[in-house]
Amino acid sequence: MSDQKTPQEIGTHALNKAVEYADKADRLASSSFTGASQNAEHIAIYGGLATVYADVAKAAAALTDNA
Repeated sequence: MSDQKTPQEIGTHALNKAVEYADKADRLASSSFTGASQNAEHIAIYGGLATVYADVAKAAAALTDNA
């Protein structure tokens, strides 16, 4: 039995992670102005992770479409 993940499984996982990190960034950004400015670095990191995971999900979807 192989533990290798299919492109669809990878894409689903990546999309879930993208949403998770986007939600974290949004929660921090939606806090008070002072809180948002104090958390600017974390907001940028979570936003960046959300973008990377979204790109992985898109690539996995492209592999699934071409399979």
